[in-house]
Amino acid sequence: MNNLAITAYRIDMKKINALAQKGQINENASIRDSHSTVINADIEKVWSILIDMEAWPTWNSGVKKVTVESEVAEGTVFRWIQGRTKGVSQIQSLKKPNTLAWTSKAKMVKRIYVWSLEADDNQTIATISASFEGAFVVLAENHQKVYDELLTWLESLKEKAEG
Repeated sequence: MNNLAITAYRIDMKKINALAQKGQINENASIRDSHSTVINADIEKVWSILIDMEAWPTWNSGVKKVTVESEVAEGTVFRWIQGRTKGVSQIQSLKKPNTLAWTSKAKMVKRIYVWSLEADDNQTIATISASFEGAFVVLAENHQKVYDELLTWLESLKEKAEG
């Protein structure tokens, strides 16, 4: 990668980090999706499951391993394996108990994931949104794969929280 490409890549990461800090995905990304579900559990329980990142593999079969480098907070870096993809991510927004957003780089694809939780009596409306972009996004990802991944996240979180 030449210096111009490296500079452009860094600028793009600053842009996606800024969006994630606001709890937003990139609506102009090549691949983007969002799904919601109602979970029959209070928001505090759902939140505690969601932010226990190293436990993700115990309830989401798509996640193989998570290593968090420090206490979970804005700016925390974590490394994880999802399917065959190894990623390095950084938490950009952590607003208890409503928002968890992070950015990730893997296989020359830049990603934003945003979780939004909303309390509704003793239920929680959980929404996960994601955007994927980069020079190789069409080679590394496709919309159906992202769609399936987000549904797996939601269904797995629902099952864990209601179980």
